[in-house]
Amino acid sequence: MSIWSAGRSAGAQLLRAQWPSLLLWAFLLSPLFARLLPDCQCAKFDGLVLYTFLISVLWLLVLRYGWANQFKVHLWLLPFYLLASIDLFLVLNFGSRLTAAYLLIGLTNYKEATDFLATYWRSMAGIVVVAVGCYGVGLAGLYGRRQRRSKAMCQLALAGLVLGYGAYFVKTVSINALNKDAVLDLMAKDQSTPVGYLSQLALTVVLYEESKGYIRKRQQSQVQLTGISDQAGIQTLVFVIGESSRPHNWSLYGYPNKTTPNLERQPGLFKFNRMCTTAPYTSVAVPSLLSLEPISDWNLIASNKSLVGILRAAGFDTYWLSSQEVDSFGGIIPQIAAEAQYRQYLERSYDGALLPVLQNVLSKANGRRQAIFLHIKGSHFEYARRFPSDFARFKPASGSQKDRITADYDNSVLYTDWILSSIMHQLTASQSKALLVYASDHGENLLDDGRKLLGHGMGNEYDLATTALVWSTGDLSAAQMRKLQKLKTRQDQQVSIASLPHTLLNIAGITMPGYDSTQDLLSDDFKASLCPHLLGTGYVPTFDFSIKHMAAE
Repeated sequence: MSIWSAGRSAGAQLLRAQWPSLLLWAFLLSPLFARLLPDCQCAKFDGLVLYTFLISVLWLLVLRYGWANQFKVHLWLLPFYLLASIDLFLVLNFGSRLTAAYLLIGLTNYKEATDFLATYWRSMAGIVVVAVGCYGVGLAGLYGRRQRRSKAMCQLALAGLVLGYGAYFVKTVSINALNKDAVLDLMAKDQSTPVGYLSQLALTVVLYEESKGYIRKRQQSQVQLTGISDQAGIQTLVFVIGESSRPHNWSLYGYPNKTTPNLERQPGLFKFNRMCTTAPYTSVAVPSLLSLEPISDWNLIASNKSLVGILRAAGFDTYWLSSQEVDSFGGIIPQIAAEAQYRQYLERSYDGALLPVLQNVLSKANGRRQAIFLHIKGSHFEYARRFPSDFARFKPASGSQKDRITADYDNSVLYTDWILSSIMHQLTASQSKALLVYASDHGENLLDDGRKLLGHGMGNEYDLATTALVWSTGDLSAAQMRKLQKLKTRQDQQVSIASLPHTLLNIAGITMPGYDSTQDLLSDDFKASLCPHLLGTGYVPTFDFSIKHMAAE
């Protein structure tokens, strides 16, 4: 008998012996496989995906070789099959795994469950049929079978789990130090099958206990509108929330590499040369960017409805479309997203995946006003994963780390330029009176000077400076167009992202308590910002970008 024939015979024998377990494994792993498909399109593979897959296989090996009665094992695993079904539903419909953030949204927004079921019952029913079929056939195949245990294989798999979790814990400790955050980060990243569901459930409890005060206050808070002008004329508002995008690498702001060629040719665009963030962290900056409350009072930001909820109360159909993960450490960002009537996440996809979704939303307007929030990945680290290969136009000037990082970062900005110009084309084609607002949550350090800083969270001239612009389709009313011209006078003033929600209330013709004319870029009362912001060390009342800091010399 040839080696090929012998191998084929052995494979067939293994399949006959193990097919029930393999069928059940296939379903448990199906959310991970479904999530892997879009990731394969990325130019750079995500190590976390490989880590999750290996941990999942190790857990399944422990379950397989630790017990002889596999029928009873998988009977006990029934709750995990139910969770895997939910997980698969989320991946197929929203491009997102079942995480603590999703579970927290479900727990705190259960009143929307009826509408959700009415919308997605067909998809859910299909997955239930597949789940019941796989589980029933697999259990029937295991009934009465005694599988061979292997103490050595079980111990080997357990050792692999210790090494896998241990290696990741060492990594997260190096970032967070040996504290509670390191443990929570390990739990958040554990999306393995099936035990990772326990990690997500445990993390949900922790997050709920930590934030239930804020969540309760947000749910109880009411949007008190005192007036809505019928002369505003804005039919479609698109608010693009960028990520880690600093003005230093945008040619729109004078950078020598042509990273924003499309935006530079776009008429009717207003940019802000001295825009600052309210925090060099996404979890703080994004809520502040969408809040009327000052950054000096984080409790008010966390406890009150955001601009999303305000526009919804004002009669806009509200959408939250995101290519970012439903991050368990996004703080109240998932709660802000939950204020929108419609939400969709396309995790681990390029930002361009949002464009057809946006086009579909625009086609559903039917004369109704729309407020669409797009939370993009932008220039989030790792920069090489933020753009398709077609946009890898800038090459490193040398083999140094700084030149490699800068080239990847510039390509991510080039891709963001294409995304924004594509959205502008879609809005123009929609023939809707539309306004586009773009603002990045914060900037980024790129090994710029002797400090050799990379990333954000430091609170300096590189991660506190951020990019922002406003653009309209040009067919707004004459009064609105004249109003927008005031933005030219703000171009060289120091402006905070906290001004944007106040400005948008003016544009949308909404009056309400909390509006501050001194922060409204269109108001004659506007006052240039001192750039107050939050750091890990606390509240910082000012930052002056005109001062060259000694540490940078």
